[in-house]
Amino acid sequence: MTARNHLPEMPVIRPPSEWRSLLVRLTRGCKWNRCRFCGIYPHLGAPDFSVRTVDEVKHDIDLLSRLRPRAETAFFGDADPLEIGPEPFCEIAGYLRRIFPVKRLTCYARASTLFRFGQESITALARAGLNRVHLGLESGDASILRFHRKGQSPAMVKKVAARLKEAGIEISFYVLLGLGGRDHWQEHIAATARVINETKPQFVRLRRLWLYGDDSGIAGAECPLWQEIRAGTFVPQSPEGTVRELRLLLASVDDLATFVACDHENNYVHVSGMLNEDRKEMLAEIDSFLALPAAERD
Repeated sequence: MTARNHLPEMPVIRPPSEWRSLLVRLTRGCKWNRCRFCGIYPHLGAPDFSVRTVDEVKHDIDLLSRLRPRAETAFFGDADPLEIGPEPFCEIAGYLRRIFPVKRLTCYARASTLFRFGQESITALARAGLNRVHLGLESGDASILRFHRKGQSPAMVKKVAARLKEAGIEISFYVLLGLGGRDHWQEHIAATARVINETKPQFVRLRRLWLYGDDSGIAGAECPLWQEIRAGTFVPQSPEGTVRELRLLLASVDDLATFVACDHENNYVHVSGMLNEDRKEMLAEIDSFLALPAAERD
């Protein structure tokens, strides 16, 4: 008989917006684990990928029911919990909803995984109770995505977004300011705005590219992008440059019913609001920052 854990496993990373959510781990680490800008799971001590069994996850849900019996939101991790497969995912989602009064169930997802699933499986996820996916768009520029080995194309993201919308699942895009570096930042932002305008996601969450080193205070290896920086094939964007990218993006997208948030501590400017209601106020706040003396912007 396999020994049972007495505490539930926790996902390594969760979105800031899920800080109150029940955290359920379906997979460990990141199966893709090739993105030049990331490498964060190995850095945080999860270098290998594995899929947990349905029974293991259900046991964790039982443990969580004793700790937080009234939880109303839940988040499934790690990097791409849909790698467990649509049928096991739906079984776990159904089990969770039978035990908890969950009003919202979300998860991280890779566009390539959802693209592989197809419409029928995505619709099944919605029927099982998945309300929202946190999807790494990162950039809408195909060449930037190829350079960073993201493993997806803008066309793939657009197709997946259409399938999610047809199923009634909300889309929360993540965009990385600075991903094009100093040389390609305008292409990065222009193409990203085009994808957002075409897909009309419910949420766009922005964070600055984090070039962590092996001196970050965590035992893991440095960000893989440092190899390209040392080779001269990638020139990092300046701090002020990432704020200008943010401004250009907000000025380039349409008046969508999309909530935009700079909801990560590594952003230099923290603005949030609806594009169709709060754009002027967000741009004004950014302009106020850029108008400050250089010493105060640092």
